[in-house]
Amino acid sequence: MDTNEPSLAKINNYCLVTITVIAITAALIYTKPVLVPFVLALFIYVACSPLVDLIQKRAKVPQPVSVFITIILILLVFGVCFFFVAVSIEEFIRGAKVYKMRILDVFESMTVFLEAQGFDLRIETLKRDVSELPVFSVVKGLTGGVISIVSNMLLILVLVIFMLVGGTIRQSKHPLVKELSQKISKYIIVKLTVSIVTGLLVGGLLVALNVELAFMFALLTVLLNFIPSIGSIFATLMLTPILVLQFGFDWQFFFVLISAGSLQFLVGNVIEPKVMGENMDLHPVAILSFLLFWGLVWGVPGMFLAVPITAIVKIILSRIPPTRGVAEILAGRIPGA
Repeated sequence: MDTNEPSLAKINNYCLVTITVIAITAALIYTKPVLVPFVLALFIYVACSPLVDLIQKRAKVPQPVSVFITIILILLVFGVCFFFVAVSIEEFIRGAKVYKMRILDVFESMTVFLEAQGFDLRIETLKRDVSELPVFSVVKGLTGGVISIVSNMLLILVLVIFMLVGGTIRQSKHPLVKELSQKISKYIIVKLTVSIVTGLLVGGLLVALNVELAFMFALLTVLLNFIPSIGSIFATLMLTPILVLQFGFDWQFFFVLISAGSLQFLVGNVIEPKVMGENMDLHPVAILSFLLFWGLVWGVPGMFLAVPITAIVKIILSRIPPTRGVAEILAGRIPGA
């Protein structure tokens, strides 16, 4: 009996850990509408906190004044983002009919080519089906989704303002809180800077080559670059339908696609790692694994938050003796090596 007790205790511990993880995952999924805006606001607040201290020191103004200036700057940034979103939606809606006609032209040329190769296709039936594509219902759904995003952003903005006014985390002297705040703040600031630079480069390329919806794709590039590893791939592949409709499969199609992909690769895989350094101390496999997990739990917002949340979990695990081995594994190191 004595020899079996340790093994039974380990089995009980593993079972408890498994049940706890399942319960926490279910709670995260159930509370998604509340937690996602709060966590996004928390990370924005952590990223903006150094700006409050910087304004206070450089301008030599009282803390309430520096908080007020920071809030004004945040409002300006949100306003610029809303402007670009509105311009992109308007541009997309204005060209909806044109895109529908281009789809018909591309489809007709493809059917003619396939019939020439010996395929028996009912062109008129297929053209009628394509012409009845619900383009405007898609636009309507897109507009409704954007309105929902804007309302959530307003809620996040209000939460950030209240957090800045309170300033509890910024004023904390606890070593763990300071470490988490510094690492997350650096990650968000560097990632935002790199994403904006990538968006400007890709947007400038698209504008120079007269690619339609250039503003929308530049904005999507900035946003999708926050998703590690796969975000830049999606941002490049999303160009494909518009490029096909605008240029067909001429040299412009391949030139724009290769150029945009090269810019994404250069900034994301060469410049960003040098700027970021070892700030997060996370192995790429761990990042991809948690990217899938948080995408499953919180959808697209979870994919945006995967890296900072995983970094927080890793730092907390490294402070608890029984879980330090897990933290080492997340960093790509063998425990005890």
